[in-house]
Amino acid sequence: MVMNFFVENIYSVIVIPLWVSLLILLGKLFGVISSKKVINVVTLLSTVFSLIMAIGAFVYTATNKGFVTESTIPFITISNFNFLIGTYIDGVTTWFLLLAVIVSLLVQIYSISYMKDDISYARFFAYLNLFNFSMFGLILSPNLFQMYIFWELVGLVSYLLIGFWYKKEDVSIAAKRTFIINRIGDFAFLSGIILSAYIILTNLGNISSVSIPFSEMMSISAQIYGCTSDGIFILTCVLLLFGSIAKSAQFPLHSWLIDAMKGPTPVSALIHSATMVAAGVFLLIRLYPLYSLSNIILNIISVIGLVTAIMCSYSAITQTDIKKILAYSTNAQLGLMFLAVGSCSVTVGLFHLTSHAFAKAMLFLVAGTVIHYLNFNQDIRFAGGLRKYLPVCAFTFLIGIFSLTGILFAGFTSKELIFYSLIENNHYLYAVIFVIVAFMTAYYLFRLYFYLFEGEENFDIKSAKKSSILMTYTPTIFGFFIILLWFIFPKSSHVSLAIINYFVIAIAALSSYWFFRHRDLNIKIPILYKVSYNAFYADEVNKFVHNLYVLIMKMLLAIEKYICDGISYLTTFLVRLFALVFSKMQTGNIQSYLVYSLFFITASFAGIILIYALIIFFSEVQ
Repeated sequence: MVMNFFVENIYSVIVIPLWVSLLILLGKLFGVISSKKVINVVTLLSTVFSLIMAIGAFVYTATNKGFVTESTIPFITISNFNFLIGTYIDGVTTWFLLLAVIVSLLVQIYSISYMKDDISYARFFAYLNLFNFSMFGLILSPNLFQMYIFWELVGLVSYLLIGFWYKKEDVSIAAKRTFIINRIGDFAFLSGIILSAYIILTNLGNISSVSIPFSEMMSISAQIYGCTSDGIFILTCVLLLFGSIAKSAQFPLHSWLIDAMKGPTPVSALIHSATMVAAGVFLLIRLYPLYSLSNIILNIISVIGLVTAIMCSYSAITQTDIKKILAYSTNAQLGLMFLAVGSCSVTVGLFHLTSHAFAKAMLFLVAGTVIHYLNFNQDIRFAGGLRKYLPVCAFTFLIGIFSLTGILFAGFTSKELIFYSLIENNHYLYAVIFVIVAFMTAYYLFRLYFYLFEGEENFDIKSAKKSSILMTYTPTIFGFFIILLWFIFPKSSHVSLAIINYFVIAIAALSSYWFFRHRDLNIKIPILYKVSYNAFYADEVNKFVHNLYVLIMKMLLAIEKYICDGISYLTTFLVRLFALVFSKMQTGNIQSYLVYSLFFITASFAGIILIYALIIFFSEVQ
């Protein structure tokens, strides 16, 4: 009965962050709440409450295997259509919710120190609470209708957080690009929802399932598959899939995640770990019963993930911006999650998402501390030797690297499970590419560590800023979870795969160290280096598409202005001209009317004779 309380009242984790967000915004607006301590207290109390509720719901679902419950109320009623909102709880929901709450809480604690000198402190924490409202609402959604509402809200609040320092032009542009690229995926996602609902309604007459409830996903998927052709079914799946591709920054809509680095570092940690980018994978898992009915769709998911992983891993190995390296790493690891869902299983994908979430949040927060210490310089070439000054950060960073590369901890088990599943399912080509991605991951992460924490100092120690206890030690809590998950996750018993994994990582780490020690030699192959540093020229491709779009729009505008509008203006002119001429002919004089009539009869007759003569002439010529 105690645990039932958490399940029955789980909706409160959606409502309370919204209240807190409005309280902070309105309090700041009317001058009621101006104290940072008050803002901190209400924010942390809200998230701690969400954490307690999430833990209670998770424990209940974990101890009652197969437990599923849905609680909904009518939101919009149109004729016989009822669009419902509420909550849906199963094992996946509570796992995602717990993950998101933990990351959010630690990011908020870290932000208290990181943002303490910002003049828009209240607005930042209002946005964080609004983000929690949107993200928790998305996770707990009982159907695609509600999920899409919160899906858009997550995108909107992410835009606000990324563009938090909107007075900087580059930040404003980055936030807009992020927003626009996500709208492409969202439009396709909405189109897929509408198409799915149309198929359900017209072919099955099932009004109750138009909002596509997740509790009926298995039966709805089978019905859609059974009453559509292969082409329509694949089109429906691809449209829905584009929502995940955009939100999880997969090829070809992956470049926005790099732009998201312009926001505050705590925002980067929040977006890149278990929240916004994870929403795309969460949608994959929710719609897996539909996708699993087509091997073509599963292969598309796997290939998209592999292409993203290989491109972004290769792009990361030459970057010099701390946050860019970690951002490309996020892209690549999300690609591996897509690969895991498409070629292995939902469970394996979920394991890797979890291990990555904690490791990446930790790395970003450590990166924030390093950037703060270096007086907000993000270029790794102007760091070095920081292990001496930030030993806790160096140790924490190594834990994150060990996990992400698969040497130890949670990342070791999740990556081993992906590798083993690929081999077991005979996806040997995928397995080879996975090993290549693993090599590059170890290379660029150890390269980042060496440049930051080892070697000689390349910065002015006098300008360095000491970090607070919160900024130094909050990331270590993620390390605790990474180590804990190592004991919880299932492990593969294939020693040979572990040996291959360690061999690849060892070669990558040694190569990284060798190039770091000989960085003055400037060893590079120009073409390969440029492709990597410019990230396969994704930005240039985006600019070309943008310019092409602008050109097409200008051409259409010219057609509308000079042809469509010209025809309209010409028609109006001719009507007015004829009206003017015929109005002048209305004299009331019968002799004038006889003359006009004779003129028109003569002209008509002459025209007929001319046409007849031309017909005769051309017929004789032929």
